Amino acid sequence: MVRITSDQVTYLIRSLFRVDEMAASRCFAVLEGAVRTGKIIVDNLVDPKWAIVQEAVDNSLYLGGSIDAPSFTEVFAALRQEGDVLVGMPPGDPRIRYLPPDPIYDGRTLEFYDRPMGEGLDTYLRQVPADCIIKRLDRSLIMHTEWGPNDVTFYGGAEMWEKICFGYCLMRGDEILSEATVGPPGMGLYEPGVFTQKDHRGKGYGTMVVARLIQEIEAMGGRTYWNCAKQNIASGAVARKLGYRIEKEYRCMAWSKTD
Repeated sequence: MVRITSDQVTYLIRSLFRVDEMAASRCFAVLEGAVRTGKIIVDNLVDPKWAIVQEAVDNSLYLGGSIDAPSFTEVFAALRQEGDVLVGMPPGDPRIRYLPPDPIYDGRTLEFYDRPMGEGLDTYLRQVPADCIIKRLDRSLIMHTEWGPNDVTFYGGAEMWEKICFGYCLMRGDEILSEATVGPPGMGLYEPGVFTQKDHRGKGYGTMVVARLIQEIEAMGGRTYWNCAKQNIASGAVARKLGYRIEKEYRCMAWSKTD
């Protein structure tokens, strides 16, 4: 068992991972080196039978290949000593039997795919209030958003954020009402994130600003997917309004860092 960097990932290692996992693009962003903060563990560099990736946004864990229970238990315990661990799998997935009992969270996550390219966005962009504008985020403006400061730190500073991330915000004067951002893709898929200030929710602002973000992504030839907790009714509603045609449900479990 060895920890490696994305520079050491071979075709054989990459091919161990499934593209239908929960938030699989995050896994492949780590494998492809688009995001350098994840962890990659393999049994053997030359002839790998299994590999594990942990991305650093939600600490989600991904199992690649065929791993035996003792090896998984060892890796899982080591990662829990370093931080929280989250796992998402389809309900009834046989790999769930490897997981320890009593997670601190056990819920459902929804993912949405297959949005028709270039369609259905103008409707929401035409709804922007006359006293508001949608503005592209830069290295200065991002620091005034809700999520921006953490994202800038995660990606290694404002200059790096501006190189590999982008986003938009809906503004009324100097006030940011809603924001939508995206990081580097994995598997060619972008994952938009959107946040609306509490006092301005329920007005469709999040849909407007994320529609502008998706418009730019699709103009570049990129595709997107949407990920949210099942109980986040508002987020799921945004995904459906934006036209995603495939909806998948995963069981999502989390364990806290061990002392």
